[in-house]
This record gives sequence, structure tokens and C-alpha cells, in this order.
Amino acid sequence: MSFYPVGYVTRQGANSTTFTVPPQDGSFIFPDWLDWHVERSHDHPYAVLVGETDGEASVTVTWGEVARSVYRFAAKLRQTVPDVPIAGEPPVIGILANPDTLTYVTIIMAIVRAGFTAFPLSVRNSLPALEHLINKTHCQYIIGSIPSKGYQSSALQETTAMLLQKIPNLNLLDLPRYSTLYPRLAQYPPAPYDAVSDKAITPSLAPVRTFASYRDFTLNTPLYILHSSGSTSFPKPIPISHRAWLSWGRTFWYGDVDVCGSTWATMTLPIFHIMGVAVTVGFPICSGSVALMFKPSDPPKPPTPDRVLATARRAKADYMLTVPSFCVEWAEDPEAVKFLAGLKCLLYGGGPLPQEKGDHLVASGVNIAIAYGSTEVGLMFKLVPKEPLRGTEWGYSPFCPGVTNQMVPDANGLYRLVVTDTEKHGICATNSEDGMSFDTNDLLEPHPTKPGYWKVIGRADDQIMMSNGEKTNPGPMENIINGNIYIRAAVMFGRARTQVGIIIEPVETVQINSDEDLANFRNLIWPDIEKANAFAPQHSRIFKEFILVSDPRKKPLIKTAKGTVSRNAIFQQYAEEIDAIYTAAEHPIKAEWAQPPQMWDEKALHEFVVRIVAGVMRSENSSLPPVDENRDLFEQGCDSLQATYIRAAITNALREAPKPEGKSDIAAVSVPQNLVFAFPTIRRLAAYMIKAVGGINDDTATQTAEAIEEMLAMIDKYTHDFPVHKSANRSVDGEVVLITGTTGTLGTYLLQELLDDFRVSRVYAVNRPSADKGLPARQRKAFVDRGVEGRLLLSSKLHLLEADTTRPDLGLDSMTLGEIRSSVTAIIHNAWRLDFNLSLSSFESHVKSTRNLVDLALSVSAPSAAQIIFTSSIGTLQGWREPRAVPENPIDDPTVALGNGYGESKWVAERVMVAAAEQRGIHATIWRVGQLAGSTQNGAWNTTDWVPIIAKGGKVMNALPSFPGGNVSWLPTDSAAKAIVDGLHNIDADSEITHRYLHLVHPHPTKWDYIITYMSKILKVPVVPFSEWFGMLEGAATKGGLQEAERNPAIKLLDFFGRGNKALEENMKQGKYKPKEAMGMPDLQTGNAVTVSETLRGLKVLGEEDVQLWLGYWEQHGMFA
Repeated sequence: MSFYPVGYVTRQGANSTTFTVPPQDGSFIFPDWLDWHVERSHDHPYAVLVGETDGEASVTVTWGEVARSVYRFAAKLRQTVPDVPIAGEPPVIGILANPDTLTYVTIIMAIVRAGFTAFPLSVRNSLPALEHLINKTHCQYIIGSIPSKGYQSSALQETTAMLLQKIPNLNLLDLPRYSTLYPRLAQYPPAPYDAVSDKAITPSLAPVRTFASYRDFTLNTPLYILHSSGSTSFPKPIPISHRAWLSWGRTFWYGDVDVCGSTWATMTLPIFHIMGVAVTVGFPICSGSVALMFKPSDPPKPPTPDRVLATARRAKADYMLTVPSFCVEWAEDPEAVKFLAGLKCLLYGGGPLPQEKGDHLVASGVNIAIAYGSTEVGLMFKLVPKEPLRGTEWGYSPFCPGVTNQMVPDANGLYRLVVTDTEKHGICATNSEDGMSFDTNDLLEPHPTKPGYWKVIGRADDQIMMSNGEKTNPGPMENIINGNIYIRAAVMFGRARTQVGIIIEPVETVQINSDEDLANFRNLIWPDIEKANAFAPQHSRIFKEFILVSDPRKKPLIKTAKGTVSRNAIFQQYAEEIDAIYTAAEHPIKAEWAQPPQMWDEKALHEFVVRIVAGVMRSENSSLPPVDENRDLFEQGCDSLQATYIRAAITNALREAPKPEGKSDIAAVSVPQNLVFAFPTIRRLAAYMIKAVGGINDDTATQTAEAIEEMLAMIDKYTHDFPVHKSANRSVDGEVVLITGTTGTLGTYLLQELLDDFRVSRVYAVNRPSADKGLPARQRKAFVDRGVEGRLLLSSKLHLLEADTTRPDLGLDSMTLGEIRSSVTAIIHNAWRLDFNLSLSSFESHVKSTRNLVDLALSVSAPSAAQIIFTSSIGTLQGWREPRAVPENPIDDPTVALGNGYGESKWVAERVMVAAAEQRGIHATIWRVGQLAGSTQNGAWNTTDWVPIIAKGGKVMNALPSFPGGNVSWLPTDSAAKAIVDGLHNIDADSEITHRYLHLVHPHPTKWDYIITYMSKILKVPVVPFSEWFGMLEGAATKGGLQEAERNPAIKLLDFFGRGNKALEENMKQGKYKPKEAMGMPDLQTGNAVTVSETLRGLKVLGEEDVQLWLGYWEQHGMFA
């Protein structure tokens, strides 16, 4: 049965009495199929011209009538265009016109039946773009029209005339009218089709493969030429070969439904795009589907949402394929939704459908599917899947079985689609070295629980690479925002910035003539911005200050030929406005709440701080409770951008403050950049202002004393009244582990180890809730990014729990909490916020969580309390100054931990653990975690860490720093996880001392210069002395400003690298103890850790293979883009 496609799934036309399937095995090509149908499917409907009113009859056009119209125009073309190959291929005939659909498709089919190559051109192309396309394809003929004397000309006619002037060898062929191609349509209602008379006026044509232009024909010869949209440069011509077109036409043979005889409303789709020509030409000729079209008119009527819907309703359409913007409009109309629910399927393509609108349509009974594909590779997803997903999952679809693809892991749990050329599914462009595949650059997301279902998220080149190393995928957020009925288009920006923003183009009915109008419009669209923010990760949130509203009349957003936004062109178009919005955001001092106080006494300054904090944190959401003056602002929702605003308002006020008599005004003008992080409560900010206005500058000793007092007070607060453990029998065998923070890098590998460990019978993976995604999706994303096998997530011993560990019951229901208390044998506390800007008070919730987990360990029903393991940090050793390596013992001196809130809070949590061990005998293991390196599995190493930033800075400055004699005891993160699990199974239950300190660093360090040399070799960057490199960095920081810091993030760590440079200078001095660890970091003893951990004992020294893995991971995550 070679007559049918190889391995087909669903035969088309199986029950049709009018449609005879043409050979699908490659023995016939597209022009042959026309000849086939005029003989064997003569009476099968090709299209229905739908009446414009309910009382007007529709007209059916059969394959017999279409084929004869095609023959007549093809014969005319062959009389005009010489049958001679040009540049070794059949002559190319361009179509630069905007006729009705029936005329357009008839012209296309006539061109290919005449033995030539059809090249439909978008009428939205600019003159230079058209000139480029014509010259690139050796096109010497174009069907269209030019201005005529005495008649008003159209813009398209004028463009055509100029094109003919610019290209002397380009010949114009007249555009035929529909009444010429189909004589009976000259009058309405038309006479019934008379096949006998029509045949009498139709010339016969020899088979196409006998023509001279097909002398060198192969299946790779172009049948059509289509072109790309030209989003970033000139549009690119894409030849569509016979082989690819034949395979694309067979799409439904690999689907779930026989579409023969079904009617398709596709009036929205332009024929010069792949989707339009495929659905109105390819599918009908191959599978017998019937195209619904507007009644021809001159000029043709535009496809508005109302007209398309009314036409589909009158025709009783089975299927509709349209663009998302039409679906958005229909979703607002209950009557439209009711009709759509009666369709067999509503398909959309060309862009994303806003989630909220899709949810509404699906909930109303509409079957939705995405028509996903491209000119280069054809259609990718099943057009009409048998079992489309319902609920909120409608955006996921399965691939067509005929498509062979590779899913290449990208950032954020997404995959890049690469399509391979095969006999089942041919492609028309390749960009791989072997010439057999095409990297679409499209990013897809797998369904979290249904293998084989995928969702299109956006494009890899649309990702916004932020200066803090984070990535923002704009597609899903823009998708949500575009669902607002007042928005025509939305484009996010923020490349090389710390904050993203968005350009909004309002619909025509929105009038913005004043600042008040602008504010009202922002408020109008703000609910949908909030929806997008609720979906987005925190670093991708959009603030009102970063909403740029465009003027669609004076400066409309640049669109591609498809009508979609042209990102790069828009970023250039609005470069000044985007720069201005970032500049303005740094000075939010115009708001009423930011006005300086009238008086400068303590009461007035306190009221001023209350006012600005409320203005920043509550002005856009008055439903939230007032900001507590005594609580940490970051604990109450303040973020870095809001901290910037608060600092800007205080700085502006201090500039206007009276200068203290006899005092310097330095305190009033030198406000620290980390002001809100250093003084993170209203009371402390007010105290800072009072001292600044009074000219009081605290000395270092006072600040140190206050910091120590705060640390000791927090220890005292969380070390009273530990519960007493009551011995009981356990209900579960084997180790049962509760672990916090499993979506981070170390947590991911810890979870992997626990799930792979046969000694562990159950794992409770506890993480905070997130507005971004559910925990299963976040955990899967973390596994994918770190190269961990997804199969582990299906383990029966895994229990993923979203919890609030700041609550005594962890925010869990009583049944789940009871289950944990009756089974847990060990708790690994790994969750901690990594932010070196915050002060100690901002981490109090983490210390509180530590105490709650200690209490949980003491409340388990077992012979003894659950052991507790804490991943602390060498950040608790910032002030170590003793001339020896740090021992694996408690460090009682709080000054050693001083420096930032992160290290101070970890030290406080350690003391809570030690107190519990001493007071209640709980077994506590405290791992001081050193510098973790990229994993041995895929090199996963956070791009915001200081080592990858050195690599990035080295690439930018073309230099990497040497550190002579310096060691690096960096430990691969997956090895660190193995060591912690080793420790879990290796405790001395009989020891009188129930707490222990272990150092988690590489016990066999290598040299800094070895690692840097490997990095230099791979990056092709020279190595220079550290002092020289640091000097280059200082120079870049001085001269480059903000933009240079965004390009070279090493500038932002200038102080850190400065300390490293100073440490190297100190190491050069004689007669001093010299730490071996590079960058001035303390050396750590590892004897106890090595004794406990078999992993650490057998660890190999870091080498070139490790560096290659790290650099590969960083490059994959856009570090060097």
C-alpha cells in the first residue's frame, strides 16, 4: 500500500464518495494532484464562498471548476513567460497583490501548474525589503498592478511602480480579476456550474514534468518560495521544496481525525504565509478538507473579527483557524463563545493566546488547539488532537507523529526545539553543521505530569538577559497582559538592566492627552500587570514606574510583515524613552509622599519616614495592613527596587535639611547605597535621619557594639523553653528525612541523593509556596537545570510539600504534620535566603524557622529525637584573624561573624542548634559550607556567583587574574550533597557531645592559577597579575558608568575583589602567617569531615574537565552572550 504515506495514522477520505485520495508516496507531485482531481474528484467541494447575509446563498466551487480555472491562467502564463530555467531553477513569479482569497490561491496553483515557482509576497514589506527579496530569488516576473491615469492609486500600486523602476529586468504581469478566472461569478447570484461549457473553453496542458523548466527537476526543486517576517533585518526567502510540501500536505494522515469534507473557516489568514497557503491549498488537495471563503469582491473586504465570526456561523463551519487577537475579542462576547463551543475545534496560530482568555473559552465548552509551526519546518503540533487538554492546560499539545525533533535543555526548565529533516516530515531550511536539522530557537515547556505534551513559551532570542544574571521570558507575561481589551500590543524590555519594564501600545479608542490620562490608563491596565506579576518570578516583576505607554498615532510600534511586534526594531525606536524611564526611576522624588518634611525635629523626621515607606510600599495596594514600624521592611514585602525609592526620597530630603551649626554636611549628602538594608525598619531609618540632620556620625566601635548586641539578643529570643522529647515507638522503618529548600542548587542534589539512597524510605521535601509555579513544576525545572534525572520525581517515597516554616505547625494540616511527627528521623535545614545586602533583622524569619524545626525534631514519636543537620556557611567566619586554620569547633566570638546579615544570621542559627543540643541532647550537625563549585553532572553553578563573574569580566576585559600561591578548595555541589548524606548516616549516638561542626570544602585543594589557566585556555583570554586585572576593573568602573557595570558585572563586586587584591599584597609580606586559600578566605580544617564522609575521602582534585563543564553551563545560560 505504498499509495498511502509510510506509517500513516488516520486515512483521509475513507468514507467520501466525491474525493479520491491522490497518491501520497511521492510518485505524484503537487501539479500532478491537480490533474488527478479534475479527473477523479471533479465534484468534490474545494471551497465555499459564503453569502454575506443570512438570506444570500453560498456558492460551492468544486475541484473540477478550480482546476479548469487554474489551467486557463496557467496557459496564459506559459504564453507570456518563457519556459526556460533561470539560475538552474524554474522561473520565479512573484505575487505582490491583495486580491480575494479564491483569486489568490488560483494564481498560486496556476503558476506551479505552468511549471514555474510561485512567490507570494507580503504587501506589508517595505520597498527595500521587496527589492532584496526579488533580487535574492532571481525573480523576473511579478503579478500585480500599477497606478492608471485617471484613477486614484493605492499605496501598493505606487510601491509596485517604484519596484519596477528600481529593478529594470522585472516584468509586470496583470493581476486577473475573479470574474475573469471564474466567469460565472461575474454576476450574483451566479449561475450553476456548467462543467461541459467550462471544459470547452479550457485548454489542455501537458504534464508539468515534460516542460523545459522542469528539465532538472528533483523533489528538492522549489515549488513555492515564502519568506520570513524580517523581525531583525530584511526578510529571508525560504524555498519550499516539492518534497517538503508533499510531506506537509500529509499532516492530517499523521493526526487523529479524517478531515475530508469538513469545512474550515480560515478567512483571517493571509495566503503569503505558510499557515494560509497550507490550510487553503495543501490540506484540501491532499486530504479533501473544504475551505470557507468570503464572497469575492473588488476590492476584497478585510477580515474583521465580526465578519469572520458571522461568515463562519452562516457557513456552519466545523473548524476555525485564526489569530489570537480575534479569539481575545470573541471571548468577551457570550454569543460568540456559544457559537465557538459548537465548533469541532477552534485553532489559533501566529502568536500566544492569553491564558485567561483561553481559560474562559475552555471553561465555556470551546475545544482549543494551537497551530504551531514555521515556514522553515512546517507544522509541528497535531492540528486536531483526539484528546486536547482541558482546564487551564489547553496550551499544551502533542507533536505530530511524523515530526522528528530534539529538545535541547535551555534555562529555566525550558527546551529549545530542533527539527530533523526526514522522509515523513521534510524541512525547508537547516542551520546545523550536518545540514540535516533546523534549530527553531523556540522555547517550549514540557507538561509537568503528561509526557509528550508541550507548551510554546517564546523564543530564545526574546529572552531578556538581565545584568544580575537572571533571565526573563517575556512571552508568558506579555501573553497575560495582551489579554487586556485596552491594549493593542505589549513588549517587555530590560536587557542588561536590573529591572524589566514594558512598552504598552493602547487600542485606538484610548485617548491620552495629559499626565492624568496616562495615570488613569496605567490604573486601567494594572490588574492585568498584577496577574502577570503573580505568574512571574520575583526578578521579572513589572512596576508602574517601568510602564512606558507609546503613542500609536505619532509613533506606532514597528510590526513585522506578519503583523507581530518587531522587538529589536522597537527597542531602537524607543531607546531614548527606555533610557529616560530608568533614569526617572532612580529619582522618585516627585510624588507627594516623597516631599521633604517642613520641620526637622525628631517627630517630623519620624513622620516623614513613615510617610515615604507607606508611599513606596502601600500606595499601589491599600488593602495591605500598614507597615509595622518595628518589623524589618524586607520581612513585610519590601524589595530592592522599593529600597532604592526609599533611599532616593531620604537622600533628596537630606539635601534640603539645614546644615548643623559648626558641623559638616557630609552625613546629609553621603547616604550609603545600602541604607535600607543597613537600617531596615522605620524606627532605624528615622534614627539614621535624626543623626544625619544633627551631624552625628557613629564611629565603628559603636556600630560593632550595636551589631553584637542585636545578634546576642536574637540568640536569647530563640533559645528558651525547648520542648522535652518523649520517647515512643516509630511507625515507619528506615530513615525518613524532612529537607527544606530543595529547588536551589545544593537542595536539588541533596534531594537526588536522598531519593537514590536505599537506606531512606521516605523524603519530605519542604519549600515555600510561590506565585510563580506549583512546587512539582519548580522541582522539575530545578532537576532539568542541574542535570538530574526527572524519573526521581516519580519516586513513591517523595512527598513534595509547600509549607511556611515560620509557623510552629509549618502551615501544614494536622494529618500531614502528624504523619511527619510519627516518622521523621532526620531534618536537613538547607533553605536560606542568599542576599549579602540585607541586615540581620531581615533574616529573623529564617532563625525563627530554625527554632521551629528544632522543636519539630524534639516532638517526633520515636525512641529519640530526630537528628538535625544545618547547612551553615563560611560566611560566619568573615572576621577570622587567628594565624591558623579554622578548627571544626564552635566559634563563640560573635565578632568573627560580623560583616553582613547573611553570615550573622547563620551564626545565630548555629547557636540555636548548639543550645538545643546542650539543653535537650538533640543530635545536631552543623556543616560550614565553603565555596561550592559547578556540579560534576552538568557544571551547574549559579551565574551570579563571584567565580562565574570573574569569567564574565575576563571575557569583557580580555584578561583573567592570577593569584600566585593561592589554593582553591571549591567543592562540586553534587559532591557536597553526597557528603552531607554521608554525615546523616554516620553519627555517634553514644557520644556525650551531641553537636558537631564539619567543614564542607574540598580536602584536596588545587591551585588558583591552575584553574584560571584552564579557563584562559578555553576562553582564549590571557592571564595577568591580579593587581593589573584589578586595576583594569577599577578603570572600567570609573569610566564606564552604569552601562559598563551592566556589561561587566565584576564591577559590582569591586569591593570584594579589592579585598582579594589586598589579601594577596599581605601574603607577599615576610614573617606573617599566610592563609593558603585564595582571595583572603580562611583556611579550614577538614579532618572530622573527612572521617565522617567517604565521598570527601575519595574526592579527586579539580581539573580541566571541571572547568569545561562550568563554562559550558554558563554559556548555555547566556553568561557570555
